[in-house]
Amino acid sequence: MYTNPPYHPGHHGHQGPHVLFQADPNWQHMLKQKRDTILGALHPHIGRTIRVTTLEGHTHEGVLVNVDGHHAYLQINPHGHPHGQHRPIYTPAQYNQIMTLVLFELLVIVLLS
Repeated sequence: MYTNPPYHPGHHGHQGPHVLFQADPNWQHMLKQKRDTILGALHPHIGRTIRVTTLEGHTHEGVLVNVDGHHAYLQINPHGHPHGQHRPIYTPAQYNQIMTLVLFELLVIVLLS
């Protein structure tokens, strides 16, 4: 899925830029399509309550306040999640703050209201 940079034995020290990772060129088109799909699904629901689950399994619930080409901005719901779902622990001062979520890390998005 990705291209390993060439290994050059005997190169010691810094001799200019060295590619540590280079994505497969076919990814670019696919990633743009997926980003546009997620953006299109979220944008009409700005101002509504959603629940998102990230690739890491974290679940967040709140009001979608904005979405751009790379991020969704979620105002965290201070009332927690129903049904005992995972919710990060926040101090009272953190309630109602905006959480920035990377679109590519969203696995499931559920419209709640």
